[in-house]
Amino acid sequence: MDVTPKAENGRFLAVVLLLITIVLVYFLGVHWWFTARHLQYADEIADLKEQELRFREIAATRKEVEEAHAAVRTHEANNPAFLAETDFDSAAATLTQQIKQIVSKHAPKANPDRCQIVMNQYARPTEPERFERVTIQMRLRCDLEPFAAILHELESSSPLLFIDDLQVYRQQGYLTPGSNKIQNYLDIRFNVFGYIRAAPKTPDKEKTA
Repeated sequence: MDVTPKAENGRFLAVVLLLITIVLVYFLGVHWWFTARHLQYADEIADLKEQELRFREIAATRKEVEEAHAAVRTHEANNPAFLAETDFDSAAATLTQQIKQIVSKHAPKANPDRCQIVMNQYARPTEPERFERVTIQMRLRCDLEPFAAILHELESSSPLLFIDDLQVYRQQGYLTPGSNKIQNYLDIRFNVFGYIRAAPKTPDKEKTA
């Protein structure tokens, strides 16, 4: 029995082996090192193009965003809720003067001593807030009716003001210096505060206005 392969079968086997070798060489030496890298680069390029498209869309809305920001800044600048001043000392001085005018306005015309300021001072905030607080600590000798009118005007005024730590004591004594007449009066202590747009600064010691 002849087991020697025929020449035709040998050539066919050689061609098949050559094709297998070529395929292996392609996948090992060309596909993974060349084609696969190019496919990876193509994916990266596609991602970059998608990002560029998103950036272009965002850039197209830039004008609208800037206009919206400008509108917000204008609204904040014209917001009557804030004190007009931009620093604590100026705002405290202006607010103190405003309170004095309101107290003087509502004091009884016939007897102004029935509603007067005994003490006023301002204190810087001790805790940080979004906007800087300006607080005026007040002490009044006043009757109930004019004091109610003072509170109403303070709370309904512009810029926006707040009343805090209200304490009322009924006292008896010489209302007018040099007078021998003892009268009853209310010893009233409270804080009035508003806000300015400036960022809060480091707390400092209390100062007398």
